Amino acid sequence: MGFFLKSLTLCEIAFLSLIILSETIIYYFKFNNIYSEATNIIGSIVLVVLWWIPLSSPLSDRFRNVYFSLIWISICIYWIIIKEDLITSILPLFTYVFTQITRLIFKWIYKKEFIPLLVYRQAFHRYSKIENRKSTQKDFIFSMLIFIIGNILSIAFFIDNKY
Repeated sequence: MGFFLKSLTLCEIAFLSLIILSETIIYYFKFNNIYSEATNIIGSIVLVVLWWIPLSSPLSDRFRNVYFSLIWISICIYWIIIKEDLITSILPLFTYVFTQITRLIFKWIYKKEFIPLLVYRQAFHRYSKIENRKSTQKDFIFSMLIFIIGNILSIAFFIDNKY
């Protein structure tokens, strides 16, 4: 399926720890009934990191690492516990599942692993040491499809929640 076991880098550990720390601060304020504008700002930043960044950046390539994936799923479940709003709590887990499914579709169609790219006005290609290949136009198109479809589905979630 394309997963691998590799110890996490210091940057990955710091990134995941920062998200967990932010979620813990939000949970602490919520548990103690302390309302703060800073909590809302931190919550918004965490939501963007958990939901939007995997759709628009190569972060989803890290999901191939079993350890990173397990910690990411734990963070998403912790987010579901923290947030009262069903839609904003479930979007990060939905994004994770969506990126994994699209990765499997890419592998099924092209018989090689997908290299996610940064979504920008032009194609930014990168080299994957794991795949031992440079990203192609197919990777760029698939990255754009993940970004567009993921955001359309997210908007549909929000609209469905409002009505």
